[in-house]
Amino acid sequence: MSLLAGLLDSRFAVVEEPIRDFTANLDPEERPYVARAVERRRLEFSTGRACARKALSRLGVAHAALPPGTDRRPIWPLGFIGSITHTESFCAAAVGRCDDGLKSVGIDIEPAEPLPADLLDTVCQGAERDWIEHATSGDRGLLARAVFCAKECAFKCQFPMSQAMLDFSELTISIDRASDTFTAIFCRDAAPFHRGALLRGRLRIGNGFIVSAMAIEA
Repeated sequence: MSLLAGLLDSRFAVVEEPIRDFTANLDPEERPYVARAVERRRLEFSTGRACARKALSRLGVAHAALPPGTDRRPIWPLGFIGSITHTESFCAAAVGRCDDGLKSVGIDIEPAEPLPADLLDTVCQGAERDWIEHATSGDRGLLARAVFCAKECAFKCQFPMSQAMLDFSELTISIDRASDTFTAIFCRDAAPFHRGALLRGRLRIGNGFIVSAMAIEA
């Protein structure tokens, strides 16, 4: 089962794995970042790096260290872009070549469970709340989680270009469940993106997960 199948085009290598212990496979440059981490963090980190390295290998990179940068995001090899995401049980990485006309990518996986009620006002505003309120009551929590998933995906995708740590109120999400697509609209300038700029992604709910993916072309 591939959760992300079809959400990104064939230029991307996508690898998915259940969370497990890949610590022995970490590069020496990566080990210090989890040397004193709790077990859960170490498993998430090592599985993410294992997925990312396997994806890179499919694009011809024999081996690459992927230490975190100052923003805690992986430092990808020159000429490559990538994104890693995980839940408590599952992890995925998507990697592409810049020479294939790709500039940035973001992916996110969330459990297909209602968003905790205490997060609703933080994550969803305005038109997002209206859309959720018009759904059947049993779907509202799940749709709020879908908005969260789409925003996390868009945050990851735009960050390498803007270096902006956006708040949930600074992107507006519109989801079209019929086409498994969504749009993210900037509510403020974050150069090179301007207020009103729009990013497009894909989102799917199924198999116990909500998954989203988005790419920006050069």
